Amino acid sequence: MAAGPALPVPEQPLNVLFSVRPFRGHLHPLIPLARAFRLRGHQVAVATAEDMATVVTGAGLTWLPAGHNPRDLWQAFPGEDSDYGYLPVKAKVADLLELAVEQFPPDVVIREPTDLAAAVAAEVAGAVNVIYGLAHFIPVQSWRILHADETIAELRREYGLPEDPDLDSLYRDLYIEVLPRLFEKTRPLPVPAIQRLRYAPWDGGDRAARNPPASLAAGDRERPTVLVTLGTVYNTNSNLFARFLEALAGEPVEVICTLGDGADEAVTRGAPANVRFERYLPHSAILPQCQAMLCHAGFNTMLGCLSAGVPLVCVPLGSDQEYNARRIGVGGLGLWLRDDDASPERIREAMRRVLQEPSFAVKARAFAEDMDRRPGFPATIRRITDLAAARQARHGLTAGTGA
Repeated sequence: MAAGPALPVPEQPLNVLFSVRPFRGHLHPLIPLARAFRLRGHQVAVATAEDMATVVTGAGLTWLPAGHNPRDLWQAFPGEDSDYGYLPVKAKVADLLELAVEQFPPDVVIREPTDLAAAVAAEVAGAVNVIYGLAHFIPVQSWRILHADETIAELRREYGLPEDPDLDSLYRDLYIEVLPRLFEKTRPLPVPAIQRLRYAPWDGGDRAARNPPASLAAGDRERPTVLVTLGTVYNTNSNLFARFLEALAGEPVEVICTLGDGADEAVTRGAPANVRFERYLPHSAILPQCQAMLCHAGFNTMLGCLSAGVPLVCVPLGSDQEYNARRIGVGGLGLWLRDDDASPERIREAMRRVLQEPSFAVKARAFAEDMDRRPGFPATIRRITDLAAARQARHGLTAGTGA
């Protein structure tokens, strides 16, 4: 976040605890909001497993350990659903409540939707429960299909909370809606209160965005630039990387390919002459110079690209990516291909269309302008601080003391 004039410290600074499962795609969207709270004088911490500690501290935030790293869950809880089984979720609830007692009594807990432990812990601790709605809304029926409702029911009994067969507690207090209407499949959202927020991409790129790497200034500026990426989870798919690069070989474009950690270095061998590889570069530094992106339609990759007004060609691989890719096609923001159909020839044809037909760039820029009209951080922070103040008044509490 760019430096600016010092803001006044609020009369009653809140303890705002962000809780996420330990995946970059879950953590990154929350970082800008966490930094905005801190900039306004509130105490902020991020509770997640150790895998994300350096990402949290690298963003200038306080990390508090809670929950297990994904690779450890299978060993710690054999036979349990590592995502939503009773024992894994209970372990994080216990960690969060220990933090609430010993280190950081939260006035507000802001969680991503899949972090069910934080919903239970917030209610036990008496904190305001805020859901940051990354990706499309997860309906109650999905939690039942995953048997997460059984986990929640058992935990509520254990902690003396009232029964909640309809899972209303998951969505109580406030739902932060960042997903534009085009991408939200559930309308209206079945939640008691909604705060719209402009999506703010985070890639650690504050400094890089102000001072782009010199390598980005090289190349033929008269040729369009295409950013190729598979994000931070699906970037081990060497086969798709290879098809992407073959599709762009010999095309009149400059290609920047960000590999990310864990990608196979073999992808770089024998690569076309028009490709420059980087292990990591902030997309915020690259996208303003790009005319298109070739990717997998991951949530953060997609919205970061569209926030910059850049159209896409997508080959979805899993999770919510096919849904995202379909909506990109419906909105005229780019084109998409199924993985099984995504030959280099078809990828090349799609990229040529996106670069040559003006409508894609026009609609992507219009989409970015619409996103810019959504409310920013001040309105969201004011809404949350009002909720916390009302809760404290009801219970005769002082900020920073929890329940």
